[in-house]
Amino acid sequence: MWLDAVDAYRRITPEQLKAALPRCPRPDAWARALDDAIEFFGVDDVAMFLAQIAHESADLTRVTENLNYSPERLVQVWPSRFPTAAKAARFARNPEALANEVYGGRMGNIEDGDGWRFRGRGPMQLTGRHNYTRFADAIDDDAPVKSPHLVAEPTLGALSAAWYFATHVPAGADIETVTRRINGGLHGLADRQRRYEQITQALTRDAADRAAHA
Repeated sequence: MWLDAVDAYRRITPEQLKAALPRCPRPDAWARALDDAIEFFGVDDVAMFLAQIAHESADLTRVTENLNYSPERLVQVWPSRFPTAAKAARFARNPEALANEVYGGRMGNIEDGDGWRFRGRGPMQLTGRHNYTRFADAIDDDAPVKSPHLVAEPTLGALSAAWYFATHVPAGADIETVTRRINGGLHGLADRQRRYEQITQALTRDAADRAAHA
């Protein structure tokens, strides 16, 4: 079973998380969950992991995919599906219909409503029945498939992010490689780099402070 939490923090404390992701809501809950998830999946580069999470989720303030688009935005995001605003109109401001339209029949989504049911959730936006099922297998718990909304909560959210990072990012990868593996391209690279440097400094400074007072 995946859950083996301990009282002591091993890799990230609430104070460190607040410094790394200053807008993070519920930092105590997220720090506990991230600390356990990092340990469980053996994430080595904690600063890189947190930098990617920080960018992808806006400091953990966005952990459920926003599918509330205007017709014009739909044309920009999915031009092959919605070549004109008129064609996009039926799905504009209709997140559930949009999710089932763009995600249905792919990414392991085989049942009616799977696109909406398995829309992006968690710090790294786990998406599609296939990924939810693989994640559930990795933690030996069917909760992500039976109750996918829980992937937006700290415990399963943190585990999903650590699982995705551990299975997609090679050890010692530089930030461009990591970003490509997480994002599929280099979107937001400058922000990820800035966050990585700031988080590295925060973690290093905190470690030095604790050593000085040991």
